[in-house]
Amino acid sequence: MAAYYIFVMRFGLVDSLERNAQIKTYDGVHWHYEPWDMDIALGNKNDGGIAFEPPIDRNTKLPGSRGTYAISGRNADENGVIVTSNWLFDALENWDYWMNTIVPKVADALYVAGLKYDNITKMFDDEYAAKWCEIMYNKSGFFKYVESGKGDPTWLSWLQGSRMTHRHWWLSTSMDYYDAKWFCGDYKDHYIYMRANVSAGSD
Repeated sequence: MAAYYIFVMRFGLVDSLERNAQIKTYDGVHWHYEPWDMDIALGNKNDGGIAFEPPIDRNTKLPGSRGTYAISGRNADENGVIVTSNWLFDALENWDYWMNTIVPKVADALYVAGLKYDNITKMFDDEYAAKWCEIMYNKSGFFKYVESGKGDPTWLSWLQGSRMTHRHWWLSTSMDYYDAKWFCGDYKDHYIYMRANVSAGSD
């Protein structure tokens, strides 16, 4: 569960914590998250377009909104008072041992296993985006968001091409933030030494 939580936070999977996922078991002993429909990520909002700068978490709100949160499962009234929220992740985030011990340890284990910025961008860029020429993104976008809309501009913000530059910036910022928050990954390799000298007899 910690691994899935980390994955959602790092990638900004705003539609994948409250829904589009199931906790499943095949033997009644070992349980895991099984997600689907994970295309709303890296700053996108549920109803279209890029809305969120990195990093985001369960407290991030839609810019300009008092009651709409980035990650599904939490809503507030017009006064900003939370009226619905995912009880499971509320409990976990309020559990000090989960947030300050379990999550950082799992985050570091994932880093060691290969969940690193360089590996992620290589997978996105070389194993997926590079398989399609740019004209295919443009043609697909035109068909889905322009031609099928018959002049309705509602979906124009979804015309984003391969999103390579945006993806690099968003992932880099998010990964750096969560590495620092959870004291793992590349963050542990960057440090400075500070030494202070005090004169004898001084206070």
